Amino acid sequence: MIGTLNRARSLALLLAAPLLADAAALMHVKWEGLTVVTGNTVSIAMPGGAVITGKATSVESDALVVDVKKTSDRTAYPKGVVRVPRATLHRFEMQTKGKVGRIVGTPVGFVVGFAGGIGAVLGIQGGLFGDKNQGAAAAALIGLAAAGTVGGYFLGNSVDKHWTAIEILP
Repeated sequence: MIGTLNRARSLALLLAAPLLADAAALMHVKWEGLTVVTGNTVSIAMPGGAVITGKATSVESDALVVDVKKTSDRTAYPKGVVRVPRATLHRFEMQTKGKVGRIVGTPVGFVVGFAGGIGAVLGIQGGLFGDKNQGAAAAALIGLAAAGTVGGYFLGNSVDKHWTAIEILP
């Protein structure tokens, strides 16, 4: 049963790979059109080599305002609101999120969890636990199916997140 489950899992991932693959996109934007990044997570290489990551809160005429959550240089760029000057900002990355991974991952996770639940039911019903407890069998089936569904959703959610390079046109 475990071998069949592993083959089914491998086949599902193999079939889903083309749907989940996403080439790193490059977006060319003028400063006036930079409002598309507002509300999204951005990662910016700052002068001096530090990298800041946070949510872009607004675009001003002379700076991009970022609420920094992660920084590689806490002294130069502490967490909190940082204004990235227009003159120094030429290219950065924006995190975007699709939905194909969750659409594929959630049902695949359910099928894998349900198959594991069937295996547990057969183990309980077959006397491996010394008792033919119907309640335990039902709980195992429901619990494993739910765990697989949730696991598939979170796996798909992590696959859905990708970074888009933004290049600012003069």
